[in-house]
Amino acid sequence: MLQLVVTLLFWAAIAAALLAQVRILQSTRRVLATAAARTALEWGFALVPATALVLTLILAWRAAVRPPVIEVDLPAAPGEVRS
Repeated sequence: MLQLVVTLLFWAAIAAALLAQVRILQSTRRVLATAAARTALEWGFALVPATALVLTLILAWRAAVRPPVIEVDLPAAPGEVRS
């Protein structure tokens, strides 16, 4: 049940973030079509955050679906030195 909630929240956040990013890129395209601005620089300011967002979402998804790690503390064997 908890995994379902995490998955639904994650995909809802992705949908919201991607919708916002698409609207930002549409706005950038609209402004650059009417102004003689520094086009490459302006697109860089719009695309670099979009790329960072995609990378962050990929890494977050991998972390969310990674199987849990169980750590077991074993006693030291006779004569074994641990630091």
